[in-house]
Amino acid sequence: MSSNLNHALRFEQAWQPEVFDTHTALADSTQVLNDNGDNTKSRFILNRLFQNYSGSFAVRLWNGSMLYIGKDTPAFTFCLENASVLRDMVLFSDPTRLAEAYFAGEVEILGDFSAAMQLHYYFESVSLPLHEKLGLVFRALTLADSQTEPAAESAQPAQPVHSSTAPSVILDYNLPGDFYRMWLDDKMMHSCAYFGDAAQDLAQAQHNQLDLICLKLHLQHGDSVLDIGGNWGGLACWAARHYGVFVHSITQSPEQYAYALAEVKRQGLEKMVTVALCHYNDLPDDARYDKVFSIGIRSQVGEQHLASYLAKVYSVLKPGGLFLDHEVTLESPGRQHEISTAFINRQVFPDGDLTTLSHIRQEMQSGRLEIFNVEGLRRHHALTLRRWIAKLEQQHQQVTQLVGERTFRIWRLYMTACAIQFEQGVTGIHQILAVRR
Repeated sequence: MSSNLNHALRFEQAWQPEVFDTHTALADSTQVLNDNGDNTKSRFILNRLFQNYSGSFAVRLWNGSMLYIGKDTPAFTFCLENASVLRDMVLFSDPTRLAEAYFAGEVEILGDFSAAMQLHYYFESVSLPLHEKLGLVFRALTLADSQTEPAAESAQPAQPVHSSTAPSVILDYNLPGDFYRMWLDDKMMHSCAYFGDAAQDLAQAQHNQLDLICLKLHLQHGDSVLDIGGNWGGLACWAARHYGVFVHSITQSPEQYAYALAEVKRQGLEKMVTVALCHYNDLPDDARYDKVFSIGIRSQVGEQHLASYLAKVYSVLKPGGLFLDHEVTLESPGRQHEISTAFINRQVFPDGDLTTLSHIRQEMQSGRLEIFNVEGLRRHHALTLRRWIAKLEQQHQQVTQLVGERTFRIWRLYMTACAIQFEQGVTGIHQILAVRR
């Protein structure tokens, strides 16, 4: 083993406390592990897999042994609860396999979860010569399976099944409103907030966004407004109460429908806000609305249906009426199949593939929707996601009691992956204001 690899990887005797403290383990680095066969094979495998990794983290094996990668204090500890996870790392070199192992409780992350998510970029770049990979595969296949079982779920969540006929809305919205209430703001806005500064709290930032949308649409007392997507009724109720407009809100989610109806009744807005459980294609093709807003709906539409979706918006909007589209966009076309994007599409929005701002603008122009204004909100959404993640993690115990550990882990990983993508500029989010010609 070369010297430059020796300094990066070292095994030590590990304690096995209930929660592992990487700093304590580093302090005890003079204790030397008496390697058994599995430790020797694991050391060799991890040595080769991470020889070019520039960061620092710790690995805790299923038998309690510790490995430190890099020279600095580990940013996180990557706990492998079963030898099969290490085998998969060799056999498939696919970060999504690690994600599935994390959901199943076969991987635990202690420390900086966001830093751990960066490993998927490293795995994308790992490429070993065939003869080396075969050697690693041989060693991985001979590792003994752990007898440790993943921790049991504290509750059994509804498990979505994705197929060619399964609606993409299931995983994102088919959860009780109480789940979202634990980490969203007081208006239950599941969309990008607008921050006056980075220190502003989430509730105020969402209020800023609600007003921004209403002002961009030039809402006037008595306007008829269509809300496509619903979003728990927060924007519809805000527009009716503060701007005196009549709003018809549609959603495909039974949970959102029931929650929005209750919220309309609670605020006494029954004469100003109506809510329907339907698809946008079910709307009649006649111009009846002065304004239309669509917040995050394209995650359910998909690029292939963009033209028909915009045609429907055109048909329900009065001539000269305004349309505000608030959507996530792909900022790096060459990375459309980047691993985290593929994971998000498959696990959360299997029909919601992203497209570029230029493509959306082209389709709007073709659909006779003239663009007036475009604003990029990428940094605002990164801040929004970080606020959501912090609140979700703070409510870990309550979330798992309600929907189960697996659902908590899926949402934690999904939102962290999204935050990283927005921070790095892989994805963006834009508000596009257009008028029906």
